[in-house]
Amino acid sequence: MKTVKQLVGFIHGYWRETLLTWAMVFIETACEILVAFFTQYVVNSVRQAEMVGQQQEGLNNLYMYSGIIAGLAIVAAVTGIAAGYWAAASAAGFAKNLREAMFVKIQSYSFKNIDHFSTSSIVTRTTTDVTNVQNAFMQIIRAVMRAPFMMIFATVMCFVTAWELAWVFLIVIPVVLFLLLFIAKFVHPTFEKIFTTYDTLNQEVQENVDGIRVVKSFDREEYQRAKFGKVSKFIYDSFIYVERILSFNNPIMQGTVFLSILLISYFCSEIIVSSSAQALDVGALSTLVSYTMMIMMSLMLISMVYVMIIIARNSAERIVEIIDEEPDIVSPRSDERALPEGKISFKGGRVYIEAGGEKAEEMVSVPFFKSGTRVYLDAPGGATERLRAVLIPRFYAPDGQEIKDVPARIEGNALTVVYGGAEKSLALPDTELTAGSETEVVLEDGVRLRFGAKIDKVSGAVTTVKDGQVDFDHVTFEYNKGKPVLHDIDLHFKPGETIGIIGPTGSSKTTLVSLLARLYDVTEGSVKVGGIDVRDYQLKSLRDAVAVVLQKNTLFSGTIRSNLLWGNEYAPDEEIWRACDIAQATPFIKGFADGLDHPIAEGGTNVSGGQKQRLCIARALLKNPKILILDDSTSACDTHTDAMIREGLANSRKDVTKFIIAQRVLSVRDCDHILVIDEGRIIASGNNAELMENCNVYRELYESQLKGGDFDAAE
Repeated sequence: MKTVKQLVGFIHGYWRETLLTWAMVFIETACEILVAFFTQYVVNSVRQAEMVGQQQEGLNNLYMYSGIIAGLAIVAAVTGIAAGYWAAASAAGFAKNLREAMFVKIQSYSFKNIDHFSTSSIVTRTTTDVTNVQNAFMQIIRAVMRAPFMMIFATVMCFVTAWELAWVFLIVIPVVLFLLLFIAKFVHPTFEKIFTTYDTLNQEVQENVDGIRVVKSFDREEYQRAKFGKVSKFIYDSFIYVERILSFNNPIMQGTVFLSILLISYFCSEIIVSSSAQALDVGALSTLVSYTMMIMMSLMLISMVYVMIIIARNSAERIVEIIDEEPDIVSPRSDERALPEGKISFKGGRVYIEAGGEKAEEMVSVPFFKSGTRVYLDAPGGATERLRAVLIPRFYAPDGQEIKDVPARIEGNALTVVYGGAEKSLALPDTELTAGSETEVVLEDGVRLRFGAKIDKVSGAVTTVKDGQVDFDHVTFEYNKGKPVLHDIDLHFKPGETIGIIGPTGSSKTTLVSLLARLYDVTEGSVKVGGIDVRDYQLKSLRDAVAVVLQKNTLFSGTIRSNLLWGNEYAPDEEIWRACDIAQATPFIKGFADGLDHPIAEGGTNVSGGQKQRLCIARALLKNPKILILDDSTSACDTHTDAMIREGLANSRKDVTKFIIAQRVLSVRDCDHILVIDEGRIIASGNNAELMENCNVYRELYESQLKGGDFDAAE
């Protein structure tokens, strides 16, 4: 019942279509009942027309009742068509709401939540399960709603026509419903197993398609076919089992129909004969038989839809599991209250906030925003109560026309604006704003910037990452309780430093840097970015400031441009090309006839591994992050390209704290700090010279990899 209540909430926006469907079904059913009711008068009119002296009256009655029946049939047909249309529209909207709700909820999941369901299970639930529920919903609001209306109307009319025979239905209907419920309870557990196995089936297909090159190269087609066939046969056998049980529906329903007709015919005949057709006539008998057929056909309709509803029950439960799952990583709650008075000043690249007897100052650093949207400037203070400036900037051309949807960013006293198809850097003069009012600043080229401003007193989620300072304070982390994979990590890095991380496979290098973007939460200790615990940040703000290029590089179907704009949807071409220059992606992009508009196939299968890695690095750079994490993200590049990427990062993004995870010593040799990790512990740290002298593991790696000489040095 709880599941049903939750799902009903997703009809929102489509209640009109649902109610119209019910209204049309009601009218359609009433018309069909009245057709059967007037049939007895048609039969009696025919008999009357055969009597001497009543032929004309009988024919008149016959024409009248035939016309009434024809009119009712037309109305029933029209309302039936309308009910089908609105039922389909309502069910489609209901399914759309469900899919959107599931997708939005899945987007909020952490990796731990995803692991709880598995990717294949989530795909099955958002596709097959939603379709099952959609089909069942359409049948419920039309066919299943029609059946009760039909049974109620027909039973009432049976009492009107011959109340002494209506007891037949009062006995038969409850017995049939009891048998249907008994069958449903019996097959429900098997359907649960079937849908769980569907997840496994999808997983087999996904793994086989993703790894088709490996399957073919190892000649494992027969093995994969047998593996898939085993899962498929289990589903087949399970469906055969439940269908055998559900096959009892039809014999039960047909037996009930024939028994009811037999009883009605027998007792009606007895009454007609014994009363000489005074208490009941032949027309009434035909009407009662029609009502019997209607009631039993309604029950048969329910029995046919019944299988769909049973299947949908399992699907609905699986859908609700997705929606009810609570993400284990969420932004902290924020509280805010507007202060009526105050001043916001821009001076020398810093912002000064003064309100309510308090003062605060901070460096001005605002990532790309669009004119007319809110820009937040948090004062220092972590998750404690603090001042926050809220600005709504708008740009105006020299002729006074507002320049709408202009992407811009502020870094210190430099304002970068993108309009007219080009990026322009403008100086932001020292300015003082008054809360609750608008202030206009004239920039270069006659462009005017008008600020609307207010000041809030806020606590909770921090929305601004000050810089790339990183602190691991005695961090311990475990995926499974009691089995730590990181042990008492205590590290501290200043903004702009480059940290190399090296170690054997499975030593938790990726796990360590995943904590910076709060992809997982620490078990013990804390991770701080910009001097503030990552758990105090709004997730979006934190992840905007931390760019991660993971080991498994993913590109999406579209174009090179559309993939790069994931980093910054407002980035102009000049900035895109700058990021591509640093990532050494420019040469091969310009090699395509359509350049940035070159199509990318699903998963990036039409570019090489090295090209894919360089595009992912460029995409991360477009975020203008405070922290950049390269997790073995140049492994498919040659050593020369790897060196060029590192050189570009060092020369152009000096304020960005960079973490480079690599298997090649050459990739981390020039880092400010190098961490050697093994089994989740830091066994050594220092620069290249210090580790060569003090760490045997690092020295052995260095000598084994570079014994043939330094390729880059030779260049």
